[in-house]
Amino acid sequence: MLTLNQTSLNIELDHPSQRSSEFHYVWLRDNCGCTECVHPDTLERTLVTAEIADDIAPQSADISDTELVVAWNDGHHSRYAMDWLKRHDYSHSRFQTDLAAGEIKLWGSEIQNQIPEYDYRALHDDDQQTLLNWCCDLRDYGLTIVRNAPLKEAEIERFAEFVAVVREVIYDRLHNVRATPGEYNAYNVASTTLELKPHTDMPCYNNPPGVQMFHFLANETEGGESTAVDGFKVAEQLKQQAPEAYEILTKTPVFFQMDSARGDIASGNPLLTLDTDGKLKVFRFSNQLARPSNIPAEQMEAFYAAYKKIGRLIEAPENKVQFRLETGDIMVTNNLRVMHGRNAYSGAGQRHLQLSYMDMDDVLSRIRMIKKTQVAA
Repeated sequence: MLTLNQTSLNIELDHPSQRSSEFHYVWLRDNCGCTECVHPDTLERTLVTAEIADDIAPQSADISDTELVVAWNDGHHSRYAMDWLKRHDYSHSRFQTDLAAGEIKLWGSEIQNQIPEYDYRALHDDDQQTLLNWCCDLRDYGLTIVRNAPLKEAEIERFAEFVAVVREVIYDRLHNVRATPGEYNAYNVASTTLELKPHTDMPCYNNPPGVQMFHFLANETEGGESTAVDGFKVAEQLKQQAPEAYEILTKTPVFFQMDSARGDIASGNPLLTLDTDGKLKVFRFSNQLARPSNIPAEQMEAFYAAYKKIGRLIEAPENKVQFRLETGDIMVTNNLRVMHGRNAYSGAGQRHLQLSYMDMDDVLSRIRMIKKTQVAA
């Protein structure tokens, strides 16, 4: 059944509630998929939305079991498959067609012995289902460990290129982290033997790298256990315990800066960045890279109270996992969510890791590509 109204049409799409679905004329005209409106080779839109007439409306519309056919008052004709309309029905809830969509799983110390682990060779040699599972775990948990990687220079870069592509930053594309016994050659805390507090990398970027990866070429020291904290979990705790503090951290910019021979990156952004639905999208935190705040004086005390609250939640034992990474292990985190760190360690023995980055968008792209391949098969 089809009913035309002043600005929209209503169609019954076999809803369990038997409700009809509303599709606005301008939306339908804007999403015409014919070869005049979408390039047949590139699949990019050629229809310019701003050029759609303000009074766009059907001159006629017909519906069958398989498609809706509309003749528009601008002279254009459009066809919409019923299955397509069902997938893009926005009347009763937001449609979800993203093959990479998942479910964020918040965690604390309870996953100490349940962190998703994979074998490096299995990720490369097995069918793509193993790689898909790893990508999905990284998406859902924001933390994975890959065991038994080859002990070769630049292997982490090759791993990044196997999954997606390397994200360049102002440090070297392949970044070495080590503290040489007897020397103080460090440019930041990560290159000393001191404790490294949980943090996200590169908070100075307006768009930080989405995935942080490091590969242990050697780990022969005492101590140095790795730590990780789910930033989304502590943010949710803060929201429940002190909603006013949560609100402050979604609106107050924190200034971060870091430099190298290749550049000087600085920016000010809230620790908690929300999406258009008000859901947490990016968690950034690095106590060691924060610079003096210059927010208005009347906001300073409230900001610091909120800042300390979330800092104490980050350090709470119930929110932290701790584990030892051995030679050949790779730790991968969603750097827009999960903080990583390590305990202090002795100067005796080698400890050398290589670091590289990807973007989370490219990991989600890999999920979509694998799923499309599976559907086609």
